[in-house]
Amino acid sequence: MLDTQHTTTPRPLRFSHIGIDPSLLIGKTLQRARLSSSHPALTLDFSDHFTVQVLVDGYDPAHRGVPKQLEMDSNLDALLAKDSINLEVTDCAIITLQDAAFDYKHSKPKHASWDQKHLAVALKLAEETPRWHCIWARMEEYDEDLGTCVFRSYEDVYLERLIRTPKKSKWRKSILQRQETVS
Repeated sequence: MLDTQHTTTPRPLRFSHIGIDPSLLIGKTLQRARLSSSHPALTLDFSDHFTVQVLVDGYDPAHRGVPKQLEMDSNLDALLAKDSINLEVTDCAIITLQDAAFDYKHSKPKHASWDQKHLAVALKLAEETPRWHCIWARMEEYDEDLGTCVFRSYEDVYLERLIRTPKKSKWRKSILQRQETVS
């Protein structure tokens, strides 16, 4: 797994990854983070109104397939649970993790597990004790009769900028509604 006390920037898996360059987050102040309740997505809001999402490569909400979820180290999970974070991002990278995957549902036991490399987002925040935090995606299927996991695999994650459309003020909405009723 990721060495959270390591001080140098982790090496990326490949030079070309989808999404935005993670170095764009360096120097920004993370104000809050929200996990989606319906999709594997983590939204990160910064003090300069810059918003990004950690997304799963290949995830399609219309064709969900094997259930996917974002995971993170417990220290980051505790930080993101706060209403207000207000910590500067001192470093950010797309890195490679290697985890044990398995398929006991479709494979013979001898060939059921393998080591799988996948991309993750690693970021370092200006905490009292700065450390690397990691966000990755896992896919799992459970056998309801056995109550156990029969398939586990991993997917790449990436960062994508979220462009928010300006919200109409209540005053602006009321003027538009009056214009519609007059017409």
